[in-house]
Amino acid sequence: MSTHKDTLSSPDPRLAQLEQRVNQLETCYKITSLINSELNLANLLDTIMNVAKKVMTADACSLLLVDEETNELVFQIALSKVGEKIKTMTRLKIGEGIAGTVARSGEPIIIKDAYQHPKFNPDFDKKTGFQTGSILCSPLKAKGKIIGVCQVIHEKTRGKVFQPSDQELFLLLCDSAALAIHNARMHLVLMENQRMEKDMEFAQSVQESFLPTSTPQHAHYTFAAQTHAAQVVGGDYYDFIPFENEQLGIVLGDVSGKGVPAALQMARLMSDFRYISQVDSEPQKVLTQVNNALCERSYRGMFTTAVFCLLDLKNRKLIVSNGGHLSLLLKRKNSIEEIGSASGSPLGILPNMQYSQEEHSLESGDQILVFTDGVTEPKNKQDEEFGLVRLKNMFEKHQGSPEEFLKNLENSIKQFIGDAPQFDDLTSLTFKIK
Repeated sequence: MSTHKDTLSSPDPRLAQLEQRVNQLETCYKITSLINSELNLANLLDTIMNVAKKVMTADACSLLLVDEETNELVFQIALSKVGEKIKTMTRLKIGEGIAGTVARSGEPIIIKDAYQHPKFNPDFDKKTGFQTGSILCSPLKAKGKIIGVCQVIHEKTRGKVFQPSDQELFLLLCDSAALAIHNARMHLVLMENQRMEKDMEFAQSVQESFLPTSTPQHAHYTFAAQTHAAQVVGGDYYDFIPFENEQLGIVLGDVSGKGVPAALQMARLMSDFRYISQVDSEPQKVLTQVNNALCERSYRGMFTTAVFCLLDLKNRKLIVSNGGHLSLLLKRKNSIEEIGSASGSPLGILPNMQYSQEEHSLESGDQILVFTDGVTEPKNKQDEEFGLVRLKNMFEKHQGSPEEFLKNLENSIKQFIGDAPQFDDLTSLTFKIK
């Protein structure tokens, strides 16, 4: 017959289970708070492993993440007396061993005796001297995707075995860990994007510093120019280079490619044009020498189209040399003429290329337009190009200033392409004789 004293001395199993559950939930809350407070991925992985080893009272633990390029598991961290040796054996194929099997199935597994499991690979033990006993292994899932595997191990000599109740706690830990790893990776991507954005902004400011800050001012000429890069930085360039005796060099070109490499090439080219033309400003000689300089530098597959003009402001003469670029447009009395067609290949392809030049006498009211293919080749959603014909019609009908024309041109192109993306840099330069 039981007594009241017997009842007090015999704990209720349900109460013990409840207390254990409360302790587990409290532990998980602390773990989640600790893990989610760390955004540095390396520190986070170290924290996860230390917490897992302590909470699960394990002798060893390891964490592997999926390399999406090779579809392999890569050891990130391993804690045990032979942890560093394990890390040097860095990769497992998905489906290989216990961890690879869990990564493939997406299901956790409890193993009482690793040596009795067909998927266990004893090579690690042989190389490290560790004796694996019981294993508890769980996938790391974030946003419905397996990103890795975490496992805790009891050494065989200790005689301890993981239980289903251990798995419940371990799964909660792994869920928190996976989400924290995902967040840390996203934070890393965000920081890298911000760094790249700052670098691009700096590159943009450097590139803009090479372009003219204003157009030439002259009593008998009005100048205007504009450029819009398809990316933050681009490869189109233009410049005004003043010479003695009221002569002005005008250069406009288009470097192959886009982005930072094209921008760096552009910056170097603008220096080349300025330096070389100060020695001899004859357009055909300038193109020949800049071409040779570019060929000597031999950038990988990079070249540039270019137009170099020498404008005699006093005598109203324009000398043009063209290296693989689009022809210029001359507007005279509401008619349009193409002038300065290409006399040689783009610069940077063939060394010692000899370029020719042509001379044009200008009159009051004449207007010249120089542009890159980014002006004529933009496409709308119907895959139609803006085109040279449309550009000529606009140029012919325009009666305002050069600056107004370029603004109208920019707006017309934007309206034409609509929501279609801008794939190429857009640069144009024009001047008019009063």
